[in-house]
Amino acid sequence: MKRSKFKFFLLTIILFNIFVHFGIEKSNSNQPETNKFNYSYIETYPWIPKCNLETKLMPVYDSKRNLSNDYSSPSSDLTFEIRIIKAVIIYFPIDQYDSYADEFLWLFRSWIEIIYLEPSKWRTDLVIFIYENTDALKSIDLFRKLNCSFKNLRKSKLDKPMCTLVSFTPLKFRNLIDPELKIDQRLYNFLLYHSDIFGKKAAKILSDFLVKTIQSYPNADSVLIALDGYDHLKKSGYDFVIRSDIDVFLTPLFAKWSPKHCNDFYVGKGAYSAHFNMNRLKRAGYHINFLYGNHANLGSTWYSTTDQSRLVAYLSLFSMAYLANEEFSPPERNGDLNILLWPHWHYWVLSLYGQNLAMNHLIETKQMNIQLSDLLDYPAHEKRDINKIIHIHAYHNDMIFSKFDFKEGKYDRMDMNKLNFNIAHNYALKMAIEGKFFSKKKLLRIFLSAIKNKK
Repeated sequence: MKRSKFKFFLLTIILFNIFVHFGIEKSNSNQPETNKFNYSYIETYPWIPKCNLETKLMPVYDSKRNLSNDYSSPSSDLTFEIRIIKAVIIYFPIDQYDSYADEFLWLFRSWIEIIYLEPSKWRTDLVIFIYENTDALKSIDLFRKLNCSFKNLRKSKLDKPMCTLVSFTPLKFRNLIDPELKIDQRLYNFLLYHSDIFGKKAAKILSDFLVKTIQSYPNADSVLIALDGYDHLKKSGYDFVIRSDIDVFLTPLFAKWSPKHCNDFYVGKGAYSAHFNMNRLKRAGYHINFLYGNHANLGSTWYSTTDQSRLVAYLSLFSMAYLANEEFSPPERNGDLNILLWPHWHYWVLSLYGQNLAMNHLIETKQMNIQLSDLLDYPAHEKRDINKIIHIHAYHNDMIFSKFDFKEGKYDRMDMNKLNFNIAHNYALKMAIEGKFFSKKKLLRIFLSAIKNKK
């Protein structure tokens, strides 16, 4: 009898150890998957690095060739005979119309300028993602007067440049699909390595992840449009998508410039990286198996293909939610510290931290040819020749051009007759003043005139 009890006891111990072992194995799914450092998105989704354009003048980038490129000069004149279709995409927060209307108008004015100057076979559309289900949109006539419409849909490369509105639900107005979603390492692993990131299931779970972590963060939507707008952009057949903030200007060089390779990914230059935040991002990346190469100040503007932009948007949004959940305390997320920790660690630039983490990983794993370019996000208060940059960004400053001084009317009576408009800050001033004081009727008239010469 005693021997039977002993055997039963011994069997119990063995079974217990087996269950513990399997329990540990199961719990390992809650740990970083160290073998995922070599996980390749472009092998899993082989269409990502491909291009709409099929031309030897703009070949697919081959990382094995290690070509040296001059990214500052315009495209060869031979490319002017190719039909190249681009979209500048922005998010317009309709509930903050008064804050952003002026910025939209100066962007619109500079967009007309480049339509005049670009080759007759090229097209650049202005695509505005906006919350449609709101009374605020119905109460304003800005977009209607400028012929920006939900009905403007690109159906052919021959269609003339257009200003398109796309219905978009901002993060702060979204509801949870699964209120029971648990945020842990298992969720991180699933979203990064075990889901179809181009599928609806992953999109819904990611949306819930964002709602639970960063729903009140105001800068997520400008990244989210590259994810949620994917189907619209693909259907429209764009060769290149330029994701941008609103407070920017397109330059004459933009009109005649295109990437050296059809699948290059250009990112503008920011000013937020510091020794502390780069080290912190590197440590944070390790726990989700992201490699970090200390590529600093990757900015807010992207210029690439629709597929590559969607991949970067997905990984950037994930990284934003992950960092908010793991690396920022509630007082930081609530803004209680204001700018006390700037530039070392600051919640307001979470969108830039998120994309910095994602892009560093893609660069270090050689999955994308990401180029940090000073052609994009060039400061609007600087003096570079506008024929050497393609995109100007109005940052926080008190020099000409300052968007704050502009909004306060400090430039309204300025004599601009003797200004050199080939200089970045003067060009920005000219576009902003004309956008502000030209009537909507005049802006529409010069737009219609600009598209007449399109073939």
